Amino acid sequence: MHEDHLQQLNLIGITKAGLKYRKHILLISMVGLVGGLVLAFIIKPKYEASTIFYPSANSSISKSILDNNNLEELMEFGTEDQTDQMLQILNSDQLKRRVVSKFDLMNHYSIAKNTEYAMTKVKKQFAGNADFKRTDYLAIKITITDENPEMAAQIANYVGFIIDSIKTNIQKERTQQAFEIIKTQYLAKKKEIDSLQAVLTKLRVKGIYDYESQSEVLSTAIVKAETQFQEEKARLKVYEQYKTRLPDSTIIRAKGRLAAARAAVVSLKPRIEIFGKYSGDYLENEAMFEKQKESLALLQSKYENALVDYNQTINQKFIIDKAQKPEMKAYPNRLMVVLVSIFFAFLIGLFMAIYNEIINPRLKEV
Repeated sequence: MHEDHLQQLNLIGITKAGLKYRKHILLISMVGLVGGLVLAFIIKPKYEASTIFYPSANSSISKSILDNNNLEELMEFGTEDQTDQMLQILNSDQLKRRVVSKFDLMNHYSIAKNTEYAMTKVKKQFAGNADFKRTDYLAIKITITDENPEMAAQIANYVGFIIDSIKTNIQKERTQQAFEIIKTQYLAKKKEIDSLQAVLTKLRVKGIYDYESQSEVLSTAIVKAETQFQEEKARLKVYEQYKTRLPDSTIIRAKGRLAAARAAVVSLKPRIEIFGKYSGDYLENEAMFEKQKESLALLQSKYENALVDYNQTINQKFIIDKAQKPEMKAYPNRLMVVLVSIFFAFLIGLFMAIYNEIINPRLKEV
């Protein structure tokens, strides 16, 4: 009860002080009203322009289109992590510098180029006029405030536009490294294939071009030729034993067939010797060639995919709302400025009354 009584006395005291100095408080409030009106019309109006977009999923073009032929991955909205990545890019120094340069903000904000820390100041002012935030549905809203409504819309749309190139450049730094690695491996493998191809070409010139078929043909041919030779040799021997009973033409034809069989054997032996000498090398190089061709095919697929990812780009966002030139100013709210000025002026007057009637007498008593 004692505390409530003291509180009541304090409220009564404040009320009495306010009533006693009501004219002063009213006068100060009127000054606040005039000051608020002046301030409301002195403050330059500013306009807000906003654009909203969803970041796209980080999908590889080659994997989504060439490998899987799955366009759903390219149409997916970004996750929370990708939204945070976009916000980080939006707040990057690189983006600020590009906007400052594009719209000559140093001149637009009336900051002299020879001013100390001029770039820092213009970037700081731009950051104060720009607001990048995530919406409740994981979209990103870019809001630009400026005294020029057309400029506000242009900057907002430009920021939404260049975020594509900034993110693409970041990704290209990685894809270029991957592309160069795969390219080096692909060219080295191709060179190795060409070297094996050259060796096989030399062996083919020597007469080795298909081991299995040649081996079968030569084996059959030499067996047939030697068999024929032995048969003709044995037949001629029999003919010579009975040559008195046989016409000379029979002996002559037998000798001709024997000579032909011998010639066939003689002609086949060098080819068989060459085949035996180089067939092992041919088999080894051919096996390596086929194996390396498979590796080259895999590398070529990776190389082509990496080339697509490096050379081709896709939009990094889905625009929901494009910034339009605002028709109404967003700041200041003149009525609010006047009301706040009056309120603070009233508080100042009331405090002065409280000080004169309550605080100052107590200080003198101490």
